[in-house]
Amino acid sequence: MSKDGKSASDKAMRVNPYTVPKEQQGWRGLSLDGHHKRKCYTVLQNEHVLVTALVTLPGETSVRHSHESGELSIHYVDKYQPFVTWHPGGELHGGTQEEKSSPASDMVSEWVSDHPEVKKVLQHVSHLEREIKRLEKTLQQLSKPAAAPRLLIDILFPPFKTIIDDPEFPPKRTVVGQWWD
Repeated sequence: MSKDGKSASDKAMRVNPYTVPKEQQGWRGLSLDGHHKRKCYTVLQNEHVLVTALVTLPGETSVRHSHESGELSIHYVDKYQPFVTWHPGGELHGGTQEEKSSPASDMVSEWVSDHPEVKKVLQHVSHLEREIKRLEKTLQQLSKPAAAPRLLIDILFPPFKTIIDDPEFPPKRTVVGQWWD
């Protein structure tokens, strides 16, 4: 408690992430193959919130994970355009996302496999669907700003539990508190 009777978590703060003490700085992804490295800084951690600043470089991606209490994430796509994302508790995000096939389409494909003409049409439709997805991805890439380092702010809430569940990096593991590599 300070002279005014307020604890540190009850006072207003202004923090430059790049100037936090060394024990509040670390890395994620150093032990992983591929491009998953990011410098991270614990900007604020108390019983109410965990705020992490991450510097991401072009081509680096996170691993697939979720947070028990959800995650609020803020980054800028350019100098004046903030992008805010909310991932509810338990929602997997980051890393490579698995494509989910529709059980109904699998059932229909199996049902018509004895009909060569219908099978040809379904193969053509499937090819068109893949092409549309490819074009959508290309369009999304073209609308992104030029590749550059960016600062990402992640905000977690109690119990500050992260579940890393990426099939490219087994085994599944749980981290409580700050996630250092």
